[in-house]
Amino acid sequence: MNIKLNLSRHCIETEIKKRYNRSLSEYFSSDKDKDRLEEEIELLKTALEHFDFRRLRSKYPELAGHNDAEVFLSKDLQNHVIIIVNKRILNDL
Repeated sequence: MNIKLNLSRHCIETEIKKRYNRSLSEYFSSDKDKDRLEEEIELLKTALEHFDFRRLRSKYPELAGHNDAEVFLSKDLQNHVIIIVNKRILNDL
């Protein structure tokens, strides 16, 4: 699963929190695609619990927001949560 993050107005942490809350709300308010929503919620929750957002924003300016970088939250083959910025996988999360 790849979750596209829109960082044009705010940083990665804020975007992930907003997506997490929106996904939870959608999960409890509709019957559509619960499996996809569960997977998305789990991925977002893991990111919120494990990422050092302050370090990520300082090391990768694209994650600080207010830019048009193409950013995705995903998992690698070992099932680790990863961030992809402009088709480049960030390894040191």
